[in-house]
Amino acid sequence: MRSKIYLLGLITVAVLIAGCVTEVTPVDNAGSMESGERVAILVTEQQQIDDALEKGPVLLKAGADWCSPCRQLDPVIEELAKDYEGRATAMYIDITLSPELASKFNVYSIPDTTVIVDIEDGNYMFMRYDGVKEQDRNKARVLGYIDKEIFETILDHAIEYRGTVSED
Repeated sequence: MRSKIYLLGLITVAVLIAGCVTEVTPVDNAGSMESGERVAILVTEQQQIDDALEKGPVLLKAGADWCSPCRQLDPVIEELAKDYEGRATAMYIDITLSPELASKFNVYSIPDTTVIVDIEDGNYMFMRYDGVKEQDRNKARVLGYIDKEIFETILDHAIEYRGTVSED
């Protein structure tokens, strides 16, 4: 029994770091995080996400400081936080600091990013790239490093959705 638990632990660790072993294309502005100033909000409690959702969609990235692709994605998330200020909130979960929160979102590979658009019947609703609202986070998540334009498309769909909901 002990060996099965040990094996399960090793598999879990391997899956979590799997997203961090691939090569990532360098980003021109990757050094812009050196000042330590972040616009994206560090999430340590789920209530922070719920509170932000009252104002609009939430771009949520799960990652870790030791993960190279996560660090590469940070400047993109920061740019989006500035570009969408007042329309959406950019937040991030550090899986090392808040593993229980990462577990609630079923984070298995990092970086892992989604846009939460709403809460329905106590469940988060996520926005897919094609503009479809989805309860299943697996169908709406973006794994790994991805260009800013992809996130802009998803955020624009989420903002449009929130606009149509508030008009009803």
